[in-house]
Amino acid sequence: MQKSVLIEIMHSLNRKEIRDIFRWLQSPAHNQREDVIRLFEFLTKNIAVSNESIPKEQAWKAVFPGEAYDDAKMRQVMYFLLKTIEEYLVFEDYTQDQVQYRGALAKIYRLRKLDKAYRQAYRQGRDILEKQPLRNGYYLMHAYFFDLEEYNHRLPISQNAPVNLQESADSLEKWFLAEKLRIACAMIAHRNVFQKISYEPGLLDEALAYVQRKQLLDEPAIASFYHAYLAITNPQEEEYFDNLEKLLHHEISRFDHSEARVLVIAALNYCVLKINQGQLDFARRAFMLYRNGLETGILLENNVVSRYTFGNAVGAALRVGEYGWAEQFIEQFQHYLEEKERQSMVHFNLSRLYFERGDYPKAQQLLTKFEYDDMVLNLVAKTMLLKIYYEEEEYNAFESLLESMRTYLQRKEAISPNHRIVYKNLLSLMRRLIHLNPYSKTQKERFQALVNSTNPLIEREWLLKQVSDK
Repeated sequence: MQKSVLIEIMHSLNRKEIRDIFRWLQSPAHNQREDVIRLFEFLTKNIAVSNESIPKEQAWKAVFPGEAYDDAKMRQVMYFLLKTIEEYLVFEDYTQDQVQYRGALAKIYRLRKLDKAYRQAYRQGRDILEKQPLRNGYYLMHAYFFDLEEYNHRLPISQNAPVNLQESADSLEKWFLAEKLRIACAMIAHRNVFQKISYEPGLLDEALAYVQRKQLLDEPAIASFYHAYLAITNPQEEEYFDNLEKLLHHEISRFDHSEARVLVIAALNYCVLKINQGQLDFARRAFMLYRNGLETGILLENNVVSRYTFGNAVGAALRVGEYGWAEQFIEQFQHYLEEKERQSMVHFNLSRLYFERGDYPKAQQLLTKFEYDDMVLNLVAKTMLLKIYYEEEEYNAFESLLESMRTYLQRKEAISPNHRIVYKNLLSLMRRLIHLNPYSKTQKERFQALVNSTNPLIEREWLLKQVSDK
């Protein structure tokens, strides 16, 4: 029974839903079987106290006490309970979304040829749609459905009179373009992670050209993913990112949580690319995106902040000297981390804060407490130790750690190609730094030129600072 769809759904229900479904089952309009109610009562009590498998035979005894077990009959009761719960969930979904509800109601009245009732439902639905804040794919989809419903309503009434075909065509195009661009951005993001995957772009080039030709960039749902896609695929053309950034700061409330999150992450990935190329003005822009995204909850998922987002936000703040914000963030947002990784991530990020403030003993003490199997975080932690060893003139420890990191990069095949080249570049320059003659102006100038020309590279500013301080 544990692997059944019924049990899976039961595990997902909250207390309010359980109470509402119990009342739903007691209504003869939805259920006329007492055995279905008894099964629901049994499951709610037993699932609440145990996550272990519930044998059907055990449920049978509660539903049909004193009767010999009949598997076919038990499956039938489970089936009826499942279907009744599904009907409740669909009903709840439609009634909670008044735009969707009014659209469905308008269609019902149209099919029944109830003109006055149709007009009222249609007008109320469109009014609710326009008053709600979203201007995303959801908005465009329902705008099209309402236009289509109006066309279907007008056509049999006045065959010789004009209908709203142009409005229907325009709203369909806008919806299609917004969704096409959104999916194109998702494809790019997925391909960057899983590089062996390839996607067929279909009508994407035509869609991009059409958006520009028809001047559809006043529609937030289209403009956001249009600029996001072109920023990702044409990083040298910074105007696309500039436009995306403006939308994120001024129009973010127009999108639902998942869409806003995707757009902010796309913007942040662009900033990281530019920072790694040495364009440090993007560090401040990345920090503002992180700060706004976290303070508004956009970068939280199910009220949880990932360890990567947590660490990247701290890193962005430290890069632009926002130490106070970083310390406050670690204190306030640590409770949004998964409990199993909270302590390690707090120690790790506090060590970064102490390092930037020059408190190396505290930073080193916390780094020794950091234990995590994530390869990238381990590389970041080891890099910080390298910098501490160098600045404290512990050169033997520095060279030993440098060699162990080189071996680590060679052996860990799961490290992404991008991270591998970034850290290989860093270690190569670190090795040159330790053997640099501080009294040779020529060597110092050559090293500075090499640092400035190496891409991609992290810790560029730190490397240059070590040369200028010598």
